[in-house]
Amino acid sequence: MLGDVSMDVRYALRTLRQSPAFTVAAVLVLALGIGVTTALFGLVDAVLLRPLPFPEPERLMVLSAEQQQQKSRSRYSLPDYEDLARQLTQIRSLTAVSDDLLNRTGVGDAEMFRGAMVVGDFFGAFGVSPALGRTFTGEERDAPVVVLSHARWLKEGGTPQVVGSTLTLSGLPYTVVGVMPPSFEVPHPSTDVWLPFDSLPGAATSRDRTQRGHRAFGVMGRLASGATLESARHEMRVVGGRLREEKSPNLLVGVMRFQDLVTRDVNLLLWVLLGAVSLVLLLAASNVAHLQLARAAARQRELGIRVALGAGRGRLVRQLLTESLLLALLGGVGGVLLAQWVTDLVLMVGGSRLPRAAEMVVHGRVLVFALVVTLTTGVGVGLMPALRKSQLSPASVLGRGAAEVARSRAHGVLVVAEVALALMLVTGAGLMLKSFWRMYQADPGLEPSGVFVARLVLPTDRYGSPERVAGFHRALTARLAARPEVAAVGVGASLPAGGSIGRSGYWAEGTEDTSPRPHALSNIATPGFLEALRVPLLAGRRLAESDGADAPRVMVVSERFAREVFPGQDPIGRRVTFGGHDADGKPLWTTVVGVVRDVAYAGIAAGHEPTVYMPMEQEEATDGQLAVRAAGGLAPQALEAVVREELRAVDSMVALAQVGTLEERLSTDLGLPRFRAVLLGAFGVLALVLAAVGIYGVMSYSVAQREHEMGVRLALGARSADVLRLVVGQSLRRVGWGLGLGLVGVLSAHRAVEGLLYGMEALDVGVIASVCLVLLVTAWLASWLPARRAAGVDPASVLRGG
Repeated sequence: MLGDVSMDVRYALRTLRQSPAFTVAAVLVLALGIGVTTALFGLVDAVLLRPLPFPEPERLMVLSAEQQQQKSRSRYSLPDYEDLARQLTQIRSLTAVSDDLLNRTGVGDAEMFRGAMVVGDFFGAFGVSPALGRTFTGEERDAPVVVLSHARWLKEGGTPQVVGSTLTLSGLPYTVVGVMPPSFEVPHPSTDVWLPFDSLPGAATSRDRTQRGHRAFGVMGRLASGATLESARHEMRVVGGRLREEKSPNLLVGVMRFQDLVTRDVNLLLWVLLGAVSLVLLLAASNVAHLQLARAAARQRELGIRVALGAGRGRLVRQLLTESLLLALLGGVGGVLLAQWVTDLVLMVGGSRLPRAAEMVVHGRVLVFALVVTLTTGVGVGLMPALRKSQLSPASVLGRGAAEVARSRAHGVLVVAEVALALMLVTGAGLMLKSFWRMYQADPGLEPSGVFVARLVLPTDRYGSPERVAGFHRALTARLAARPEVAAVGVGASLPAGGSIGRSGYWAEGTEDTSPRPHALSNIATPGFLEALRVPLLAGRRLAESDGADAPRVMVVSERFAREVFPGQDPIGRRVTFGGHDADGKPLWTTVVGVVRDVAYAGIAAGHEPTVYMPMEQEEATDGQLAVRAAGGLAPQALEAVVREELRAVDSMVALAQVGTLEERLSTDLGLPRFRAVLLGAFGVLALVLAAVGIYGVMSYSVAQREHEMGVRLALGARSADVLRLVVGQSLRRVGWGLGLGLVGVLSAHRAVEGLLYGMEALDVGVIASVCLVLLVTAWLASWLPARRAAGVDPASVLRGG
């Protein structure tokens, strides 16, 4: 048996060497299909399939609303967390974590650290050992100790001596007790340090500790021994429902696997991309199947002789499949090499934004996947020619008519399949491109060009009261406004794509107070903030210097807020409360003094939400986002030196972080839509090219096989136009069947991409009609060139040649 296989391999290699053009073409097409499919599977494997780098990751749970449409992580207050930690029995090592920015001082200019403040047995819940030193436990709830991330450890020198050193964070000395491995990225990949929440200055009296409505913590833990996800969910519904009734009416109830939460926002996208690239592989395989059928026809006499000499059907099938598998293996080797390059390209065009994308490498399971795809493709592209040729008798193999009809039908089936696959893939690419273009064209509600932005990180030991925070912002903005390089300057709690923004429930005066109250985005800002962003004023006025702490409470509202809360009315002068009472026990009313254009703070995809702007002097001011508009066409990047100079003059202990331009910030909102549009667009173009090449190859081969027939037709009086119409018509009929089958596929699969589109339906008639037209034109061109050659055949020379 091994001798027969060895003989088949040697014979296959010899025949492939004798047809170098066929071999090179087939290997390149297969390498292309296998390469892109392997690269995309590597991405899916890294993000979705590979277990998280924790012990028993499937038992790691997170408390979260379970609705898939919720894009942000569910947050809990510390009082709610402590109640849940006492009452839940199905989840152990329950821990809470909140990320925030910390000031690191004592070494040159103040520097921003992204810190994770934890409560409970955080490291025990994840079960990850440190790379150096140790972690801290839940009992060290207020100890001044920190654990460094691996990236921060490298920045601090990357030596074991870092453990035991001291960092000054928020004005307090913290001892470094350990370093985590590079794979530990909770709650955020850019986390620098982990520290106990209660070690922060003022933690015991902070809103986090005292206010049940202040939800800033993610809560997670491990399933207890014998517990299951369903039992944990059932207990959470019971315990959470009781807490809702007794203490916390807005408590979020639900339990999810931690891995499901990490990948929830990209799950659909990655499976759609893998499905799309699988269509590319099928198109590549169809093209190679065309080549195999054509080559089998050219070897008809050889196969006929082998059958006449007694070769059985199994022997022929094995020989032809051996040749196909060798082709596929050569294509697979090329595909794996191509996958390395495609992997880098995918990361470059936006794949690095995906969770765990750094783990995207071609090895292990990805190589096994590539081998399986290669072998499956080899069998698939060789099976049809092998079975078709092996079942013919010597007479039929050595003859022509029946074989040509059979070949024509087989080629026709492949053309129909190629057109159907191309229609599905190009339609998906068209939908993504149109969706991205709509997002790109969406009105952000402001003018981003020329604006320098940065995050101000105030040390809590120096700015422990809202009055001191507001005083700092007032002093800094006043100094910057006096500089000739600055046209406008302001500080706001949030910028579009610049971080989270608060949401507050409201009740308008003169309306019924409902429960729960509707919510609006709430942005606390200084005078000049809206001017720096150039948010158009539609009515009334913007925030002013006169809106101080002792002045009447006022706010500026967005156009959508005014439209929804005061439909058909003039909002100026109307009053709204966001909770609280005055000295007389009456609702704390805030008066609308202006209306501005809607701004997409939560991202373009989320749309324009009702938004209010409140003076920083009248609210509990915190760290803010600085916005400075450059004067006289000055590049916004040039303002960084100006801002740092004035910041040192006000307080050199304040860190300036996340420095950039507003245009750069807004572009991050388009990162994921751009990524999927670029990839699916590239796959669509590739599908179009493969379909066109396939149709052209089939028609060229068909014309060459029917040259004698065409000559006879022309000799009997047929015009060149008749022959042209015959050949093109035959091709377009097959394309028509393919378009029909492809439309059925589009109708069946359209719901898979609905969640990825912005401002449009998955069954967009314009896109589908345009793609059908493009495929028809492509097919017409691919068939017209061979048809023109057929119409130009000289009847006399064809007939003389027999």
